[in-house]
Amino acid sequence: MSRTGPREKPRCMSLRLTAFFLCVACVIAGAAEIRAAEPPPTIYASLPWLVGVTRFIAGTTADIQEASQWNASGALRIPKKLPRGARVVALDPIDASRFGMARGETGLYLLYENLPIEEHERGALPFNPSVLPFLSQRIVKVLCEIKPENYSFYQRRLAEFQSRLESTVEVGRSLIGTISVLDLSGSVSPWIRAACGHAVRPPSELWDAWTGDTRTADLTLAVKEAESRNWWIITDPWTPPQIKTRISASPKLISVTLPQAEQDFFDYLHAIYLEIWTAAETP
Repeated sequence: MSRTGPREKPRCMSLRLTAFFLCVACVIAGAAEIRAAEPPPTIYASLPWLVGVTRFIAGTTADIQEASQWNASGALRIPKKLPRGARVVALDPIDASRFGMARGETGLYLLYENLPIEEHERGALPFNPSVLPFLSQRIVKVLCEIKPENYSFYQRRLAEFQSRLESTVEVGRSLIGTISVLDLSGSVSPWIRAACGHAVRPPSELWDAWTGDTRTADLTLAVKEAESRNWWIITDPWTPPQIKTRISASPKLISVTLPQAEQDFFDYLHAIYLEIWTAAETP
């Protein structure tokens, strides 16, 4: 009998096992490719700014669509009814109610179960550097409910979001840090004050009076005082029209514009600083 005979049997068995495990690995890899090839889920974000933040975090893992838009005056407009069974990310139940959806409804994902802030404060949320990190964390939580297998990816995007936020503010400080402004913006005020070295904001009772078209003499006086000090006067699409119309003739006026269609969220935040810098530097 050949001395090599007994060794051939274990060797053949080993080859068979190797071939078996290679086949299993190929099947698993094929299944993974099939899953990867599946179209990403469509998710509707309730607010225009929420679209931008959610798109940044989700990347290509989800198709983020807008459920509402801003009109020329910054008011929300819902252009069409959402598809039946749509997944919707909303700020809170009040926000969800705009789309006829209620807490606990299938397909509705709330960032907050209860957000006890006034309506006029909601508009400033996407422009507040101290609030945005918490909002982005909530978005990660929602996305993980929908696609839990992407947890690690969303965590990396969250870290990148926070890094981009900090760097954008730093760029803003280098652009407008030495500019003095009278801040009459309706929503972007926290974003301006994060970078501007000297930004004066009227007290809430005076702002409320001007919004109600009273104490207009004080508004005129504030604008003339700002002009005499060579300050710039900032408004945005959300500045109440009662204020806008009374200061529209000021040569020191800078009006922040709405984001362009499909504009990247951070590009828009940077553009706000750039608009102010460009106006202040133009002779």
